[in-house]
Amino acid sequence: MDTIMIASTTAYSGKSGICLAMLAELSDAGRKVAYFKPFGTMPVVVDGVQTDEDAAYLMHLASVSASLADVCPVVRSRRLVEDVLTGRAQDLGETVSSAYARVSADADSVIVEGPSDVDQGRAAGLALCDLASRLDARVLLVHKPTSEDLPDEILFVADCLGDRLLGVVFNAVRESVHDFYAGPVSDYLEKAGVTVFGVMGHDPLLSSATVSEIVEALGGTVLCADEHLESPVENFMVGAMGQDKALRFFRRKIHKAVITGGDRADVQLAALETDTRCIILTGNLPPSSLVLSRAEELGVPMILVGMDTLSAVEKMEALLGRIRLHDPVKADRIRAMFSAAVNIDEVLDSLL
Repeated sequence: MDTIMIASTTAYSGKSGICLAMLAELSDAGRKVAYFKPFGTMPVVVDGVQTDEDAAYLMHLASVSASLADVCPVVRSRRLVEDVLTGRAQDLGETVSSAYARVSADADSVIVEGPSDVDQGRAAGLALCDLASRLDARVLLVHKPTSEDLPDEILFVADCLGDRLLGVVFNAVRESVHDFYAGPVSDYLEKAGVTVFGVMGHDPLLSSATVSEIVEALGGTVLCADEHLESPVENFMVGAMGQDKALRFFRRKIHKAVITGGDRADVQLAALETDTRCIILTGNLPPSSLVLSRAEELGVPMILVGMDTLSAVEKMEALLGRIRLHDPVKADRIRAMFSAAVNIDEVLDSLL
């Protein structure tokens, strides 16, 4: 049986999407595949079972048949944190091993969704290198670069894992640095003994959020155009200038949300004249009837929130900063990108 752990160097690198792509590729190759996430960090209750939000959704998308409690046996919660810090926690490593044995019993291959970085779960004894050894797994590392930089995190993980590291996939690489990572960085890593399996480009759709997800994240109230809540939002901009400057400013980005004060009718009207998916009104100040009527006419939801602009910006940065898999369209897109950029046969050959 092959056990492949998909881990990453930083959070929100697209690890869950790569897991889904690997599950689909191996399944299409005729293998009986299982999925396992030993340590969840996004607690949610599904059918009375506390599990990880991404793990539950990935199981649904990939039609994985297994006990939800076994697929993600340890979930970070306030109680777990307190139990670990006070020494009351049970042997979490043994909990993981037992659940893994049940999940993997009849599988040809197991895709394990590992930690988001090399240190995640260390206090609980569930850090990357510990898990790889415990599960006898080989690790496919996902790295999301943000600038031209030295591959220090990758080399650190390589030193930690040794022969357990299969190699690395660069994900969500922006066009401005694509050649840098496909060329000098990949060449350097290959010389250092780290295999680079592929470079996947950046796709704004994958890190987008729907208007309804924004409403939920901000705790907002929809004032109009609620039939357009499933429109994807790829960017956001803050409107705090005059109307003339605002119009030129807002034309720079498409598929965006605009954050502005509820009393800034001039900025709101300027935003409505550009490709805007929703307008977030801060300070709990409702818009004028003129603006509200225009937004309804154009099908642009206006969302009233009680928080200030800075708080709304921080929430939006967190929401749009991650690759969100919770959409079948996105799942299909990331699988297509993975298939085009990564040779799955080469990955499997490296297991031998």
